[in-house]
Amino acid sequence: MSRPLHAHSATELKGMLDEGRVTSREIVEDLHQRADEVEPRVNAFAHQFRARALAEADKCDAARQRGEPLGALHGLPISIKESVDTAGVATTCGMRARRDDRPSHHAVVVKLALEQGAILLGKTNVPQTLLAPFETTNELFGTTNNPWNMGRGPGGSSGGEGAAIASGTSVLGIGTDVGGSIRSPASLCGVYGLKPTVGRWSRIGAAGSLPGQEFVPPMIGPMGRCTDDLILLMRALDRPEHYARDRRVPPLPFQAPGDLNTESLTVGYYDDDGFLTPAASVLRAVEEAAGLLADAGVTIKRVRPPNVGEMVELFFSGMSSDGMVTLLRGLDGESLVQPLRTAGMANRAPKQARAGLARIARMMGEVRTATLLEALGEKRVSDLWSLTDRRNRVRREEMAFWDREGIDLLLTPTLATPAAPHGLSHDFTLGIVNLCRFNLLDQPAGVVPITRVRVDETRRDKPRDRVEKRAAEIEAQSVGLPVGVQLVGRPWAESAVLAMMRLLESKARERDGYPRVPVTP
Repeated sequence: MSRPLHAHSATELKGMLDEGRVTSREIVEDLHQRADEVEPRVNAFAHQFRARALAEADKCDAARQRGEPLGALHGLPISIKESVDTAGVATTCGMRARRDDRPSHHAVVVKLALEQGAILLGKTNVPQTLLAPFETTNELFGTTNNPWNMGRGPGGSSGGEGAAIASGTSVLGIGTDVGGSIRSPASLCGVYGLKPTVGRWSRIGAAGSLPGQEFVPPMIGPMGRCTDDLILLMRALDRPEHYARDRRVPPLPFQAPGDLNTESLTVGYYDDDGFLTPAASVLRAVEEAAGLLADAGVTIKRVRPPNVGEMVELFFSGMSSDGMVTLLRGLDGESLVQPLRTAGMANRAPKQARAGLARIARMMGEVRTATLLEALGEKRVSDLWSLTDRRNRVRREEMAFWDREGIDLLLTPTLATPAAPHGLSHDFTLGIVNLCRFNLLDQPAGVVPITRVRVDETRRDKPRDRVEKRAAEIEAQSVGLPVGVQLVGRPWAESAVLAMMRLLESKARERDGYPRVPVTP
């Protein structure tokens, strides 16, 4: 029995369109039918543009029949994260105060995708403020559920994108990432995502809740069902028009990953960075991914990353430098949603109170919690400059480490655990440390699904502090959830990352336990 259209990747659908085996209208109609079936339970979309999508599909089909020149995405449906501007539709970032903020223009990446023939299905849900890494919930559009387990979150802040692609209501999407916001839902929903180097794609029209925060710049990137989907979207948007519309995007051509010899590359890897030991399922996923690459002829080398604790401190110190003034102004009196309240309360606490809590936490052996408390809070300008100087130093030291070790890419865990039950992630912010590290370092990083949690991987023995105890709660009853790994490259080496992702994917898909999507919730 042939698969329904919504079960194909974007790359497969493009081939079927090019061969005349399917029409764009048929694809869009099938996705709408799938949404009728699963969207009431998943709630991945903030907006669906059904009539518009069908009209655009008919136009694409007519242009194809007339033999007109076609763009790289001609007739392919695509979804866009709610925080990325589409003309005439409010960009809220999940905040009520912005519900009437309707941009008059598309974001640059959206405009380029549409010019290449993409059909806009709709915009996908986000967590309030975009700053929740495990859950996607807000008072405007509700809560998005993970299609693998409706009681768990899909990740954030591109959680709606991850859930839509995983549940079969979208096949290709655009998300954003400031601390893992593409890679978290990719890993937790069993799909693929890439955070490029800052500047690879234009950020014009990609909104955030912290305008002006450039210590760790957010980035915009692709999400899909396979590595080739990411490559398809990267190549489609790698055009002279990109630089022409945003002169901050270097006119740097995107090298096709097929031109690389992956067997000539060395991949360093670690499964435990020494800061927070990941779940047993995550550890196994990294070890198995390293073994698959080694079996494919890639040189694999276990490494120990430098400056791990300092990078955690730097990321949260820089991100919280204004003491939440900008965020609270944007919320305009709206209360923080549950997944954000604990971090919000800690960040807003007076400096002396936070320092006292940190001292108590250290005395009780809660070193990780103390590190986070000490990092949060408002900084003086001179402190921010000092943080920036330290950030630049660790970036240089990271590249020196890669040179010493002779590695071209790095294989790492993603989040410390599988998807979290709704309501359990509010004090587990440190679960993102393997993702936010590469935002701080500004290195391209992608996620490949590898496996699913096994029965014997749901227990964490002897958790030592509140962070590990929360991890243990999250890992309990997590059997069957998808687990991904992260591949990281040097700055601007997206092609090398994608080449290695594609190789790893080809091996992982052959194995039992690979998390196949779409999944029916």
